[in-house]
Amino acid sequence: MTIIRSLLKWGILCILISLFAGSASALFLVLLDSVTTLRTKYTGLIALLPMAALISVILYQTIGKKSAKGNQLIVATIEHPSKPLIEWIMAPFILFTTLIAHLCGASVGREGTALQLSASLSDQLTRPFKLSDYERAILLKAAVAAGFGSVFGTPLAGALFALEFADKKIHFTKNIAPIFICGFLADQVTLWWGIQHTVYSITHLPAFNLLSGLQILLASILFGVIAFVFKAGLTFTKYSTAKLIPNESWRAVSGGILIAVVIYSTAIDDFIGLGIPYILNAYSAPAIPFAFLIKLLLTIFSLSIGFKGGEVTPLFFIGATLGSALSLIIPLPISFLAGMGMVAVFGAASKTPLATALLAYELFGKEYIFYAFVIAFIASFIAGKKSIYQPQ
Repeated sequence: MTIIRSLLKWGILCILISLFAGSASALFLVLLDSVTTLRTKYTGLIALLPMAALISVILYQTIGKKSAKGNQLIVATIEHPSKPLIEWIMAPFILFTTLIAHLCGASVGREGTALQLSASLSDQLTRPFKLSDYERAILLKAAVAAGFGSVFGTPLAGALFALEFADKKIHFTKNIAPIFICGFLADQVTLWWGIQHTVYSITHLPAFNLLSGLQILLASILFGVIAFVFKAGLTFTKYSTAKLIPNESWRAVSGGILIAVVIYSTAIDDFIGLGIPYILNAYSAPAIPFAFLIKLLLTIFSLSIGFKGGEVTPLFFIGATLGSALSLIIPLPISFLAGMGMVAVFGAASKTPLATALLAYELFGKEYIFYAFVIAFIASFIAGKKSIYQPQ
């Protein structure tokens, strides 16, 4: 009887988590597409970057203090599930602040928003279902899997990501079933809402021999170096800007002005927001050599002055354009280098090589899973121990 009650409870929880995450991701993706279209049509919105940054900072300074740590708060709560509930208000806050960031051209991602939407809404189920601390940790991991899987359309990678991003060691037990179930169900909910995910395609697989193996090793090391630079640069810039301009509001305004001036004066519109068209183009034509560096600097600075959204899609951009540019000096297929760079730089920065392998499987096909795992493992080793989701 106890087993039946437990199965019934977790069956209901999985359905609710998946509905929350899948529907929230669908709404977010529709709104994100709308604000991106608006910004592309009305480039004058970029001038509002200082105002958008200020609004984000003030909201989190006043009403949303407990939600300000974002993904790091989710990690901390999974590690210590006796902590207070994640406030439901995190959901509307992260949705609004991410949308205004993209509307005005900040270089931020979308996975942070999906994870926080899913986790904050799902955590409200802890008390009604009288979950123990152990069960609550499982619920939050399931919510993370649901958020990641539904926003990218990669449920398997979402489940592994949930297991890797909070834990140093993955424990494959019967209790991880809700994590995989929620990853798949949430993705289906998003699809039921009519959402179409971006399709990335690797068109050529390199012949594997000693020479190509050495070339892949070189690319893997470079992916790891850039992931390390991103993590170190983000930590350094956050510290430096806070020391230079201690007042968060002034830091947000001055930083927003600087980003807007740089965008207008250099015409780098392709590098702001998500930059999906530029990522897709990198699979077929070599990216300009410093495209990855421009995106890296824009993302680091946008996150450092207070914009919200996440790091994953910018890391996709950085990795894809780096790999694409490397095709000019490393004689491997351009789409292969772009695809492997896209997933490997993300995997190295987030310390999630298993999720990276499954991400490659779901995005490109089963023949790339081994390459992605090896490349991500090497890059992750080069990038250092800490993840972007842990305090640096």
